[in-house]
Amino acid sequence: MSKSRNGEGSIFSNKDKKGRVFSYSVEMSMGRDADGKRIRTRRTVKTLKEAKDLRTRLANQSLDGNLTIVNGETLRTYGLNWIKDVTVHQVRATTSSHYEYLLRKYVFPHLGSVRMVDLRPTHIDRWMTKLRREGLSASTVNSARQVLGAMCKNAERGGIINRNPVSATSSVKKQQGDKTRVCPPWELDEIYKVLGEAKETKLDAFFHLMLHTGMRPGEALGLRWEDVEFEQGYLSVTGTQKSGRVNLPDGRGLVRPVRNDPKTAQSRRRLPISEALAESLDRQQMRQSVDELKAGPKWKKSGYVLTSEVGTPYSDTNLRKQYKRFLEKIGVRYIRLHDMRHSTARAALNAGEVPIEQVSQAYGHSRLDTTHRIYGGNIPRYNDGFISGVSGVLPPASHVNLKATQQTRGIRNGE
Repeated sequence: MSKSRNGEGSIFSNKDKKGRVFSYSVEMSMGRDADGKRIRTRRTVKTLKEAKDLRTRLANQSLDGNLTIVNGETLRTYGLNWIKDVTVHQVRATTSSHYEYLLRKYVFPHLGSVRMVDLRPTHIDRWMTKLRREGLSASTVNSARQVLGAMCKNAERGGIINRNPVSATSSVKKQQGDKTRVCPPWELDEIYKVLGEAKETKLDAFFHLMLHTGMRPGEALGLRWEDVEFEQGYLSVTGTQKSGRVNLPDGRGLVRPVRNDPKTAQSRRRLPISEALAESLDRQQMRQSVDELKAGPKWKKSGYVLTSEVGTPYSDTNLRKQYKRFLEKIGVRYIRLHDMRHSTARAALNAGEVPIEQVSQAYGHSRLDTTHRIYGGNIPRYNDGFISGVSGVLPPASHVNLKATQQTRGIRNGE
């Protein structure tokens, strides 16, 4: 063993059974942990010269504060521990569950076996390119990259890696023709048909909540009767609900509906109840009374507006299945649950009765430009209004010029 001064590390020779040296290890002290135990990191090379050079580099890294503990943790091992031990204290349970889904679905199959200390920006660039070639959209790839970046940032803070390699890469740009799950909003005749056909089904209240208020699907699922003020004619958005993986004390995971606070402070809002929505909520109360009688002792008084046949909160997974079957049955084209929100905004804005500022506030958007970005380019009335306005400002076409233009068009068309 070759020892140097404090902070400069030590070199150990590694010998086989016959006493022959086959490699050298460099060990550096990194202080002590919370229990007073000394923390060390060790690297191995083949020759003594390499060991001496390595010791110098590690000593310089130690002085610069860039020295890290080398361990064999792979992305998969570290990522799952990060989900279980860290994210549950930083984000919602449903968000943590979504992080785990993205890691298992898109990251681990390609990078899961790579050690954290070996991960480089080139790995990440190749990984994103491969995902794009497999047909994944830019938004999906960027979402997976964002979660990987958060995971590596935590590893950087913990001294597992020197720098976050994801920060040295760029997000994927959306290309024309990229796949998208967003569907064109329903037209008014489709909205009328859905609301009419839904009245005699268990989806009655859900469709009326979505299409009469523009609520997010999770907000509709999270609505409780205590949030509904029939006498005042208002309902309050006080939370959201979504299925999420809940970690039990024994380490097992359980997927169940989880209620969270609204998405943003602006999402906590009070909305008027239209006459049609009030009637739908009355019908929903009657349905729940019938369900309670049928369920008997199995009934769970959860207090939610949208419930199962035994009174438990309605899960978004079951809702999507019933929603899709319902649309197929009545012959209305499928759009995502969230696209109903777009349908309501588009119908209101195109009718010309609702300013976009009112839509923004009712939808709980934090910024008005968010509403403009999402809906501003999808309102035919805006284009019609612009052309009409411009035509009123520019010089009008004279009858003679108009006739000459029509004659010219006739010649071009061979008339």
